[in-house]
Amino acid sequence: MYKETEITKTFEHDAFLEEVLKQKNTPKSQGKRIAIIGEPGAGKTTLLQQIAEWVSREIHQSIVIWVSLADLREKELKSYLFESWLTQVAEKTGKAEVTKQLKDDFAALFKQNNVWLLLDGLDEMSASNPLTEIARQFRDVGLIYQARIVLTCRVNLWDGSINALDNFDIYRTLDFSYPEQVERFIRKRFAVIPETGKALCTALKEPGKERIQDLVKNPLRLTLLCLNWQSGDGKLPDTQAGLYQQFVDDFYKWKKEEFATNYNQRQQLNVKLGELAKAAIDKEATRFRLRQDFVNQFLGDVDDENSLLKLALNRGWLNCVGIDRNRKPVYAFFHASFQEYFAAKAIDDWHFFLNHVPKNPNQGTYRIFEPQWKQTILLWLGREEENLKEQKQQFINALVNFKDGCGKYKIFTGKGFYEYRAYFLAATGIAEFRDYFRANEIVRQIVKWTINDPSLITEEARSALQQTDRTKAIAALVQLLESTNVVPHTRREVAESLGTIDPGNKIAIAALVQLLQSNNKYIHSRAVESLGKIGTGNEIAIAALVQLLKSNDVDNDIRTRVENDYIREQAAKSLGQIGTGNDFAITTLIQVLQPKYLYYSTRILAASSLGKIDPGNKIAIAAMVQLLQSTREYLSTRILAAKSLGEIDSGNKIAIALLLQVLQLNDDEYNYKSERDLAVESLGKIGTGNEIVIAALVQLLQSNDVHNFTRREAAESLGQIGTGNEIAIAALVQLLHSSDVDNFTRRKAAESLGQIGTGNKIAIAALVQLLESANVDKSTRGEAALSLGKIGTDNKFAIAVLMQLLQSINVNKYTRRQAASSLGKILENNQACLKKVVKALSGSWQLYPEVYDVIWKCAQNMPYPDFYKAWRDTHNIFTNSLKLVINILKKIFVIIISGLQLIFLIVVFLIQNLKIILFTRRI
Repeated sequence: MYKETEITKTFEHDAFLEEVLKQKNTPKSQGKRIAIIGEPGAGKTTLLQQIAEWVSREIHQSIVIWVSLADLREKELKSYLFESWLTQVAEKTGKAEVTKQLKDDFAALFKQNNVWLLLDGLDEMSASNPLTEIARQFRDVGLIYQARIVLTCRVNLWDGSINALDNFDIYRTLDFSYPEQVERFIRKRFAVIPETGKALCTALKEPGKERIQDLVKNPLRLTLLCLNWQSGDGKLPDTQAGLYQQFVDDFYKWKKEEFATNYNQRQQLNVKLGELAKAAIDKEATRFRLRQDFVNQFLGDVDDENSLLKLALNRGWLNCVGIDRNRKPVYAFFHASFQEYFAAKAIDDWHFFLNHVPKNPNQGTYRIFEPQWKQTILLWLGREEENLKEQKQQFINALVNFKDGCGKYKIFTGKGFYEYRAYFLAATGIAEFRDYFRANEIVRQIVKWTINDPSLITEEARSALQQTDRTKAIAALVQLLESTNVVPHTRREVAESLGTIDPGNKIAIAALVQLLQSNNKYIHSRAVESLGKIGTGNEIAIAALVQLLKSNDVDNDIRTRVENDYIREQAAKSLGQIGTGNDFAITTLIQVLQPKYLYYSTRILAASSLGKIDPGNKIAIAAMVQLLQSTREYLSTRILAAKSLGEIDSGNKIAIALLLQVLQLNDDEYNYKSERDLAVESLGKIGTGNEIVIAALVQLLQSNDVHNFTRREAAESLGQIGTGNEIAIAALVQLLHSSDVDNFTRRKAAESLGQIGTGNKIAIAALVQLLESANVDKSTRGEAALSLGKIGTDNKFAIAVLMQLLQSINVNKYTRRQAASSLGKILENNQACLKKVVKALSGSWQLYPEVYDVIWKCAQNMPYPDFYKAWRDTHNIFTNSLKLVINILKKIFVIIISGLQLIFLIVVFLIQNLKIILFTRRI
């Protein structure tokens, strides 16, 4: 992913369907809420279609409902389901109308958990922030949330917005790897004419084609490239825009016999399609679903045989995708990426994207900060017309030098919030416009920001680094990596960034392997961790990790021995991330299960990794069963073995039985981490949806014979496995109001309610009551506010409390950081709410670093003119107050100076008179 989100597991197609959908083995929602994200053309809709077919076939009594979210328009999901969709069902079954009984029967299916909602194209909804809007509809209609929900969304919307769907499990349709999967696809596509496929693979490897290599990792673009190559002149363009221009030309060739057109017709149609696309993207209500009246303004009437609309439909540029409430057609482009390309072709002046009016942004234009325009901007920068070169230089200059007038993210060394956003867009833009004269300078600056202390700005810089000119980014990182002045910690971060941009990069992996020789155990362990992120399938990386695992050095120093054991654990874990299908890695992990000189947790992690890189490995499962049943092992070892077994063999009855048995043990005295606590924690990892496990944990919560620490562990585990479970929610609510628990335990109960109580009225009421209570500490109130923001319908209590915590001088740094994090998560894209936050915090943002991230999130989700006004209003109040104070101080200063002058004159007068008196006496 562009953002450095850790990929914890990759799935083949059938394994995804079986494990995620059928076995419900997901970390957040237990298979109930799945988000499939990806780039345009990455196969999201295709995968959702396959899921629809598979669920209908494999899941007994399932009712699958497909909803194209762009078709909702002004309707809400509930109205669409219980009116439009149900009406169609009634008509197909021969019923004249939707009766109350039919609606009741339909609602009953939701309550029985039989309904699957497959929601396609969240990014195409008519809303300023579709994520927030759909989340609100989910919350408002608890019935809908009882369905199994699988939705698709473009990655830029999912990552670029305040994500109100943070309780969804996220899966990304990965692009093909280059060259392995891309070339395999090409060979299959040209199986009948292998020389043509071989020529395409060779052309992609030519110097300067790195951008095209990246682009055709996308399945749709690779398919179109193969069609283009077969009928083209054997040349590849250098930019994304050039690639799409070839695709456009091909569209006219494919149907030239059926629908002949001349050059002038094609040019006229392209121009009008561009005007239509540009106007549609600019209007929220018509962005991807184009009503007939709107289309007619640009292309004429479909009833006219000679109209451009008729030509566009015949050529396939537009397709009828439905009808509106007035029974008129609704159209859509062949694919959203072509709509963005046509829009880019229709823009002749860069000021369309940015017309900065520094002291009055309301009079300016700031499409550079609107996510729906990003792809069009990149396509515009990639246009190859010579007369646009100077304009593109000016545009990148304007982005690099943009001044937002809202203060700096970091007081002395940073930029303004929107200045960073503009700079990151410039960094992405030079991937398409590589002739920009300061391109190397931009890349070097982005690299510097990626190795600073962790912050949201650093994360965004890493994201930009992966989207900028790949060749320049690799060169800058390699130069930094080969420098002798780089400290080991920075070297590891640079190597990891290099490996992320250029997977399998030999220089990056060699640098990390070299760091394994370091005497600094911290650097050593972090290098092992980094190899697990970037060394997938790399023989050198796998060999280095294997060597670490096999080492049996014995040291008398206990601390050194513990450190070495920890590094071996990390090696086992990393091997499980990069060694899939590697026989050498599998054999080594099997061997590690046997030796007794290795620490027990290393053996357990080895078994877990073995289960990941060789799913269903019987040796790993048998080893864990043997370990958890052994009477010679410590009970804590057997508990961890049970947890590992449950992870590699979902729902393993032997593992769950052992853990449930441990719950019956009594603790003689308070122990920070007793065996029972370990068992409770482990059940929270592997007991998803298991009614017996949930009942056992609830019983622990209600028992008077357990410590608060154990209650906290039980509450946390229920928050992981008890989604939507009424018994679990009731037990947590009871714990929330119990008088014999401490604030820490109450806080944990509130947190867990936020994970499993979505839409539950009892949970919402309990959290509101806790917020209004005067008997809880600020940290507990902040946690309650965060949870209410996740599951409630109104966040005003949460936002008010969190802002109060942020601004208070009576809270510690940890609590303030938690409040900032919570506020950032629960902020809805309600402009009035965001403005209120900016106004409240802009006066104190220089005092606490924790406030930076909250304002940064606001800046990412507010139009620049609105942010500017909110910021400057507070600034002006502050400035005016400061001026008033200064004026008062000036007056006081003048009075003091005047008084001093008077005193000075009096003293001079006295001295002079004293001289006269003395002189008189002398005479």
